[in-house]
Amino acid sequence: MSGRHLFEIRRGVLQFHRPPDSGELVFLCWPVLVYRVTAPVLRVRHLNIVEKVVLALCRAGVRQPEDIAAKIHQSTELCEHVLRQLRADGRVDQVGAPTDRGVEALVTGRVGEEPEYVVTHVLQDPLTGRLWPRAARDLVFQRVSGVGDGQARLRLDSAGAPRPIAARIVGDGTDLALPRPPSAQEIINAVGAQRKAELARKAEQFTDLRDGRTPSASAVEKDLQAVSTELVLPHGVEVRRVLDTGRPAAEYLLLWLENGSEPGDGPQVRDPFGLDPNPMLRRLLADWNREDPGLADAVAQATDRSFARITEDYRTVREAVGRAAETRLVQRLGNELRRRPGTLKLLLGLEEAAARGGESGVETVAREAFRLYEHLLRRLVAEYPPPERPSWDAGNQTSAWETVKAALKRAAKTLGLDEPHRGGYLGAMTLSRTAILGYPAAYRQTRDIRAVINLDKGFVRDLLPYALIAAADPNSPHRRDHPLRALAGTRPGLLIELDELGRLRNRGSHNTRDATVEDDVEWCRLLALDAARVLVSMPPPPPERT
Repeated sequence: MSGRHLFEIRRGVLQFHRPPDSGELVFLCWPVLVYRVTAPVLRVRHLNIVEKVVLALCRAGVRQPEDIAAKIHQSTELCEHVLRQLRADGRVDQVGAPTDRGVEALVTGRVGEEPEYVVTHVLQDPLTGRLWPRAARDLVFQRVSGVGDGQARLRLDSAGAPRPIAARIVGDGTDLALPRPPSAQEIINAVGAQRKAELARKAEQFTDLRDGRTPSASAVEKDLQAVSTELVLPHGVEVRRVLDTGRPAAEYLLLWLENGSEPGDGPQVRDPFGLDPNPMLRRLLADWNREDPGLADAVAQATDRSFARITEDYRTVREAVGRAAETRLVQRLGNELRRRPGTLKLLLGLEEAAARGGESGVETVAREAFRLYEHLLRRLVAEYPPPERPSWDAGNQTSAWETVKAALKRAAKTLGLDEPHRGGYLGAMTLSRTAILGYPAAYRQTRDIRAVINLDKGFVRDLLPYALIAAADPNSPHRRDHPLRALAGTRPGLLIELDELGRLRNRGSHNTRDATVEDDVEWCRLLALDAARVLVSMPPPPPERT
């Protein structure tokens, strides 16, 4: 019989764990082949307190029932009974001395790790033939109120009132060839995986967040270690005793997708037994997506909704960060900042990048701080242009580059700026050498500094020479009131810091700053605020270009 006709909802939909009562979940009816099997599980029994004390006394040399009874204030008959049990289990020898098994039991606290056989159910995926790493003693069905349009309608138990849902039937209309039945070892592995997952969850539940791990958690973890290392049985009698008690039942299992725990995770398929993580589910979802276009579309729609929600959350948080940052910036720089939209926008971009944090965040913070200095220098060069005839101008002849470079260094020194190491921005001015040498002649002809340099696209290294000349050259009409003088007074290391800021933008290997990310972010903030103070002190510009 083909899978198309084999899978029908007859008794309802299997449900082994209660889904969350809230949240935007996508419910699925997932096809499974259910085998009722007899399989071995490892039964781990711990020494009780009396057994442990008696065995410890035997190890210490106290081996007579009446002596042991006197030590532990119990009856001699009880101690005789415990000794008989320990002797029958091979934990002590005929004279009461602990055997190797007894010493091991005393150290580990465990006795009785022989497999016992249980009747349970295992689940097989009909598309891939893979056995789920889960098992269920009992099959619990959730009643279905109706089926239509590829969906099953159910009413789930939830806090307060029943919860009506519609679950998409996965593989509806898909023609499946039934896979081979699972092997005995596959069944053992599935039952063992269920036991290990249950113990792992139990260990988590026994964790006391106030006082650390409890003794109960430690005991469960010992069981988990035993199961993990000893459940894989040899291919012998135990394996042959795994019994398939009949043909598989074709059923549907209730699964659901919910948003991941981290932003950007998108919808994640959850373990229907409540024992996440279940790595098999992600692989199964990918396999069935290729087989069932309707499922792929449902997952894609859930992903789109998740992305839209994250986008809206991000927009809301971004706006809140922006409002708080604007209030804080206005408090520090004054209400005049609101009349400088270009400056405010750059500062808010810096604050948003700082809120993101991390290595990429500090690079963006540095980038925004650098842009603020570009904005400042463009304003300075536009509103405080250099003189037509600087002190080093040779008239009709082009001045020597060494003469001009020496004049720029004198200008920086006059402003009180520290000289950068290894040249820094003063050394990088050689890249703008032709423009700097030719600016007096071009400026005299046009009387417009924009004919000399493109202020809309000029970078720090292009703009800085003209700002230095305007602020400190003896022939400059602005040398006494140039805003760069105030900035230099606040930051004498400005030329060095601009060089470092440029390197920090890309986290270059030659970056000279050696600080934590938080320190770098705060350093960029303070550097940017000093530039903003200069901008706020200048007359309001016409509508700014940023």
